[in-house]
Amino acid sequence: MKLELSQRLEPRLEQTLELVLSPKMLQMLKILNLPYIELVERIEKEAEENVMLEVERGDELFEVIKYINSGKKVKKEADFTDVPGLKNIADTSKTLEATLLQQLELEDLSKVNEEIAGLLIESINDRGYIENYTEVRDGIIKKLGVSRPTVDKMLKLIQTFEPDGVGARDLKECLLIQIREYNFENFELEKVLTSAVSKHLDDIAKRDFKKVSKSMGIPVPGVERLAEFIRANLNPHPAASFSTEAVHVIPSFSIEKTDKGFEITNLERNCGPLLKISPQYLKMLEDPKTDAETLKFLRQKLSAAKDLMEDLARRHETMERIVEKIKATQLDFFSKGKTFLKPLLQKDLAQEFGIHPSTVSRAIASKYIQTPKGLFRIKLLCPRSHKGLTPLRIKTMIAEIIGQENRQKPLTDENIKTLLMENGADVTRRTIALYRQEIGIAKTSKRKK
Repeated sequence: MKLELSQRLEPRLEQTLELVLSPKMLQMLKILNLPYIELVERIEKEAEENVMLEVERGDELFEVIKYINSGKKVKKEADFTDVPGLKNIADTSKTLEATLLQQLELEDLSKVNEEIAGLLIESINDRGYIENYTEVRDGIIKKLGVSRPTVDKMLKLIQTFEPDGVGARDLKECLLIQIREYNFENFELEKVLTSAVSKHLDDIAKRDFKKVSKSMGIPVPGVERLAEFIRANLNPHPAASFSTEAVHVIPSFSIEKTDKGFEITNLERNCGPLLKISPQYLKMLEDPKTDAETLKFLRQKLSAAKDLMEDLARRHETMERIVEKIKATQLDFFSKGKTFLKPLLQKDLAQEFGIHPSTVSRAIASKYIQTPKGLFRIKLLCPRSHKGLTPLRIKTMIAEIIGQENRQKPLTDENIKTLLMENGADVTRRTIALYRQEIGIAKTSKRKK
């Protein structure tokens, strides 16, 4: 029976590997996934190597942001006519630690858990790893008097932050975190990749594909595709885009308040590289005098150029749809701040757009958006909470309700529960009492004047 099941699964898995891990699909996912700076580098490299590609417009976004950030006087006198969406741009320099702490701020943690997480973040090295985790954990336990499982739980939380793979204790864990965060469409593929990294990472590094093939029961070409996916899509140095000093973070989008409301600008589309097919070599391709070998070469390059241009167009389109939905959902956040951040699940976005969660995950990974409330990773505006309203938002609502009460006749927790339900927050009275205590508001009798 086991043999029959294996025989049925193997052809299907092989087809999956061929389809999902094909060079064309890998390039599409890679282009979708790349942070802006790395995208620019990739485009420049492709243009150098492909005679059919021409850069009609080079990167202007990075240069403009560097210029704006060079001094307050420069920003004050800058003309934003040609670069709409950058009027509220602030200092874009970020360190790895600052980036992680910003993500930590949006988590609703107790004071001690926040302190644990902060100490763990301080221990992450320039490569994005905590390589001496046992010593770090023991030090935190001794300093704060907390349990080992509590520290481990905070580490697992940090390992959900961007850049994907940060906070890992070794290379294998780093890659496994990235596989987990990838949101694969095919469970079998995720399982096979997890197994390959868990059990055969050294063999894959040595390119001993026959050994892996024999152990996993996958044809050698399938193992080669797995290895190529790992090489092309998983990053052994998750903090590579940061340095020991602050680096400029480039937003892909901007949202600004105007007379018409909040308006989105796709900064990549407006100020990023623009490609075109070389008219000179296209003419040569159409010339009947061109020899067969040259024709073959030019056709291959033309196909590669069109693929890249299509992948860039798909990147813009996918990201724009996601950011439009974020804008519609997070208007209160853009107006009032982080406590008004609403849940927006990536899987719900995928379902609404008819795409897979992995596509959404790749599209928002390591991308930034400039907002009236600062520069944020797009992923932070798509929280994964399933509770409707975040605890942080409910606490804010409780504080607002109590702040407007009649102090001669203060509200009971039951009264607050009723008012919260009218605003879409279904919370128990016990939870309200707990949240009220956590934000330092006394009970009804002690608030009465």
